[in-house]
Amino acid sequence: MDNLKIVYKILVGIEASMDSSIFDGTFLEALKISEERRNKILQSMIDDGLIDGFARINYHGGYGFKAIEPRLTIKGMEFLQENSTMQKIKNGLKDVKDITPFI
Repeated sequence: MDNLKIVYKILVGIEASMDSSIFDGTFLEALKISEERRNKILQSMIDDGLIDGFARINYHGGYGFKAIEPRLTIKGMEFLQENSTMQKIKNGLKDVKDITPFI
C-alpha cells in the first residue's frame, strides 16, 4: 500500500475519533501493514506536525506508540482536506475518462 494512502487513512481514523473521549485505534490494525512500517509512518507524521497526542515507548529491540490524547494538528487537518479535494478531482477525471474513452 502506498505510504501516502496510509497517512491519509491514519488521519481519517484519528479525525473520526476526535468526537469520542476514548480513542479506538482498531483502524490501525486494519491497515494490514507491519508494526515497523506503522511506527515509522506515525513517527514521520508526528515529526512533520500532522498529528499529536502519542507517546513514543522505547523497548528492547524497537519502539511503539501509546495513544495519550490523539488529535490532528491544524497542519494535519489541512493535509486531510487538501487530499480529500484532490481525491474528488481525481475521481471526477476518471469518470470523465470513462464517459469519453476516445478522448
